[in-house]
This record gives sequence, C-alpha cells and structure tokens, in this order.
Amino acid sequence: MLILIDLDGTILRSIHPTWKPYKDGQDNYRIDNYLDKLPFFSGAKEFLQKQKEIGNTVLIVSDSHPKYVEPICKYIECDCVSLADKPNKVKLSSYLDAHPNYKGMVESEDCVFIGDTVLDIELGRRMGIPTIWILPYIVTEEIKNKKDKVGDEMASLKMGPTYAVKSFAEIQQILENPINNLYAIESSFAGGESSRAIKYSQNRFIDGSYAALRCLARQESGVCDKYARADKYYLIANPNRPIELMMNLAKGVSSYLNQPAVANQGWDYITYLTDKQTTVPRNKMKEIFDMIETQIPKVQLLKWADTVNGSLRCRNLYDERREFLEQYLSVDAADVKGQRLFQKADDDRLNINGKNIVVIDDQLTTSATAWYIIHKLKAKGAQNILFIALFQMTLPVESDILCPNCGKPMQIKIRRSDGRKFYSCTPPQYRGDGCGYTMNISEQ
Repeated sequence: MLILIDLDGTILRSIHPTWKPYKDGQDNYRIDNYLDKLPFFSGAKEFLQKQKEIGNTVLIVSDSHPKYVEPICKYIECDCVSLADKPNKVKLSSYLDAHPNYKGMVESEDCVFIGDTVLDIELGRRMGIPTIWILPYIVTEEIKNKKDKVGDEMASLKMGPTYAVKSFAEIQQILENPINNLYAIESSFAGGESSRAIKYSQNRFIDGSYAALRCLARQESGVCDKYARADKYYLIANPNRPIELMMNLAKGVSSYLNQPAVANQGWDYITYLTDKQTTVPRNKMKEIFDMIETQIPKVQLLKWADTVNGSLRCRNLYDERREFLEQYLSVDAADVKGQRLFQKADDDRLNINGKNIVVIDDQLTTSATAWYIIHKLKAKGAQNILFIALFQMTLPVESDILCPNCGKPMQIKIRRSDGRKFYSCTPPQYRGDGCGYTMNISEQ
C-alpha cells in the first residue's frame, strides 16, 4: 500500500508561525541542525516505522520548500514531493508518472492520503484516493492560517474525508480494516458494518442539555473516492428504487444507533422529517424509518403544512431556508404545561417535556433544517437531541475533464433514474455555459 501523507501538522508539530522560515527554505534557517529534535506528534514516528515493517510505502506530500522537506524525509527514510501546490494535482501526478510502481498502487486503489487540512482532503479527492483527516493538535487563534486553511475543522469535514480521526492508532485500525471503519451507511453499501459517523458540533444549552449533529454518509459533488454515495442519495427518489437500497440505508442507521455509546444515552423517542405532500415519490423517508431496528419508541413529531409551496433545494442560503421552515414546518407535540405524559383531553398530542429525542433526516446541507428542528423541539421542552442525517453534502470538487467538442470543463452529474455518474458539458438551460455534450464515466 502507498501511504501519501502530509508533513507539517500531520507528522510534525510544526504549525506554529515560528516554523515558517524553515518551511520557506530560507538559507539562514537550517533544519539539518535539528533533525534529531524534530517534534513528532504522539504516535507519528511509531506509525511510520510500522508501515515500513509491514511493507507499505510512505510518500510525504508537502507544500513546504525542498530545503526543509528533503532532509526530514531522508532522516525518516521515505520519498517526498515538496512544493506540492495543494490541492492542485499537477505536481503529484507528474511525480507518480515518473514512478510507475507508485502510480500502479494509486491506479489499483491500494493507497490512502492522510492530512490535517482541507487542502489535503481536496487533493485526495481530485486524485480519487481515500482520505484520512487527522487533527492531532488543539486549534488556537495563533496557529490559524486562512491561506493554508490550518485549523479550519468545519471546512475539512465539509470537504468530505473518507475517515476522520484524532490519533495514529485510529489510522492503523482503518488501514487494517477499511470497510468496517467507513461511515455507517457507506460501510453498509460496501458490505461491511460500522458505527462511525461524521461528527459535527455538540452544543450545550444553559440547562445543561445538548444537541449533537451526526451524518452517516457523504453525498459528494464532483470527483471523490469510491466510497462516497451520491449515487444512492439520488436513487432514493426513484419510484422504482430497489428494496435493497432502503434496507442498506436502514442498516447503517441501525448500526449507529445500537452501539453502546449511543444506545445507552437514554433516548425516549425517535422521529423523522417526513416527506412533503408534493414530494414524488411519497413516503421514502417513512419507508426507511420503519426499517430501522431500534429499541427507541418511534413517533411522528415533525409535520409539513398541507399548503407548503416550493422546496428547500431551491434555497441555497441559510436565512432563506430558515424562513421557509418557519412558514411550513412544525413540531406536532404538546406545549410545555407540566410533567404529565399527556395534556388535557382536548390536546392529545405527545408531551416531550424533559424527553431525549433522536431525529432522522435525509441530508445535511447548510444545517438550517437541523437547527430549526432542534430549537423547535427545545421550545416544546425536549432535553437532549441527536440529529442524524443519512447524507452530508460535501463541498464541490470539479473534474478536470474537458469537453471533446468545445473544450470547456465538464461537470460530473448523476442520473436520478439509476444513480450512475456521467460527464456533462452543461448547457445554459441547466445553469451552465457548455454545449450539452455528455459522456459516461466509463467512456473517459
């Protein structure tokens, strides 16, 4: 296996601004004098040594200067690509072309890309390589770097790494058993079983309760690794969707919910965001929800108005989505009037005051829906809330394939009928400026 790995912030604790002169290759800053004092992150040196022992190959991919990178790589006995210009893949691709044995491992998908920033993850996606995002340091204002996007945890997660870890021990577990360490739904479709999730914020409220956001698969825009599942996301809306599709989605949710770390948190109810009356086909979320295997009592708390007009998909901005939700989506639960299970006889809605609620939705995009629902449930007295999205919308990474007719960049699209990807020189009627030529991915 080929292990492509970033250097600064991944292997070495060298993200502080004081390291910049070394990384820039300035002549009066000689890294050679400090090789035996390099600040390796905990477990990094042992991880690199283990890869050599088991026959894997390590290739450092760094944006830093050769005067800095090459002596370090010689010291730790591995090859390197310096001044890599991430996330541009030209430099790395050129290096791989000159090293057929490395290129062969990439082409046979016997490789992984490890790094601590969104640039590392984007480069891995452009190469079609599975990525591992690691954050082995505490992010402080002093080390944040907008240019290199150091410390931007949210952007890194939204870029859609295949895996997200905090330690090299976790990385070793992934390398030894990649399928069963994918995110839960992605693992299900790959024939494995996993309880992993993409972990977004866990907010604490004044009363000590919390709300957590989790996603179980990536819905990628553009190029990505083979495990991302935009094809399955679009296939859900197909009236002829196979039952195996829905079963795999439900299996992924069940695996996540039934792990002790989640199941033992004392959840009182599980609910889901229903389809609107105008959704075609209807009840796709109910079908998945009914298949989820859990001991948590299932209830329906979220309701779209019968008069709903339009769709969230047409509203890209957070505020626009919130306005739409305020107008059409409500929580069908009793108002907070005490601790009794039900309210007075003329209000038989479920009382969720003090209850812990799990919510299932199909996709997390801006998080407007998630936080709207969370705040509405809190207003009804709910305690802890776990919001689980089947899919996370990742940041777009465009293809570098050019149209053979007009020479313009082609976009990767997905057919809703069968979930298959294709290249499109998107014409103006579909918000593009191309000629309309299409090409199946396999025809490349």
